[in-house]
Amino acid sequence: MLTTYSFQNLRRDLSEVFATIVAGSPTFISKIPIIGQARHYKHEWVEDVIQPTEDALDGAILSTDTTITVDDGTKFKVGMIIGFVGYDEQVKVTAISTNDLTVTRGYGGTTAVGMDDGTVIRILYIPAAEGSEPGDDSWEEPGTEYNYTQIFTRTIRVSNTARNSRHLVFEDLIDRGVRDGLIQLEMEINHGAIYGRRYADTADPSVPRTLGGVIYFIDQVDGNIHDASSAELSTTMMNDLLEQIAKDGGQPNLILAGTKQARKISSFNLTSGSAPIVRTRMTDSRTGSAVYEFVGDLPLGMIETIVVDVNFPDDKLMFLDTRKLALVPMENRGLSDFDATPTGADFTARRILGEYTLEVRNAKQAHGLIKNLG
Repeated sequence: MLTTYSFQNLRRDLSEVFATIVAGSPTFISKIPIIGQARHYKHEWVEDVIQPTEDALDGAILSTDTTITVDDGTKFKVGMIIGFVGYDEQVKVTAISTNDLTVTRGYGGTTAVGMDDGTVIRILYIPAAEGSEPGDDSWEEPGTEYNYTQIFTRTIRVSNTARNSRHLVFEDLIDRGVRDGLIQLEMEINHGAIYGRRYADTADPSVPRTLGGVIYFIDQVDGNIHDASSAELSTTMMNDLLEQIAKDGGQPNLILAGTKQARKISSFNLTSGSAPIVRTRMTDSRTGSAVYEFVGDLPLGMIETIVVDVNFPDDKLMFLDTRKLALVPMENRGLSDFDATPTGADFTARRILGEYTLEVRNAKQAHGLIKNLG
């Protein structure tokens, strides 16, 4: 009867061990929940609809114009009342043709005036008449987005001589190797969650798939992007981007930065105001300053956490809502290790294997990116 531990033909679920390693590491994925299950290599999810609140005029208008052109006509509905930043006038939308809105000027007794190209339009409300019939425009069907699953693996091999030798430090070299392999995979998955490019050759399954990371999903046309054009990070840049995200209905709770931009944020404290932030007394044994939270100048709450990941690029800073992010294992494919020893081999081998993807919900609305920082 076998009474000693044997690695032969045994599969061990390492997902809980992996979650513990991730939670204790200073990496981006330590802030992402590991939840759900992917049931296909093309993992799809329903996008929550975040209603837009603003748009802009695409061309100047006169006080007599009853057709105005906007940047994105899909944001508007017939019957909607809209206003304009910097002006008292409100108008009522009576018809829509692509980006051209037919409107009733001077709604509600306001005065029709000429406005400049680029004037910000504020979407106000759609009033309903008494006794009106139910409409079909009260709910917008959500869209879908997807990511591919990626297979992550490491193989640990230890000669039987080494494994059966006495060690003063390690009880079992295979167990030690598996733990080290998990740490390496944690860094690899973290790199994928940041830099990954969504790719799959669906005609050839032998070509490895790669998942898309947060930079891939968020750095898109029409997303909340600010190009710093090699300028240094400033509080104005950060607050402007937060305002842009808020206008899209988002409320990020995390700033992701590399070491360079994290130090820049900490320096804001040292250069703000006339009084020094850091003061020392004779009894103090240390000095210095670090910022762990950034409070925007909008009264909408604060960014709860600044995460410094040494793997994040130094020329970027990202605003994220972690409630809309998830690291998702393939069903029954969370990290596990298996016996990988060939018959008759004079070594013991274990293979760590797992398959994961990343969900980034509302990439263009709920998150934001400052890029090309100096």
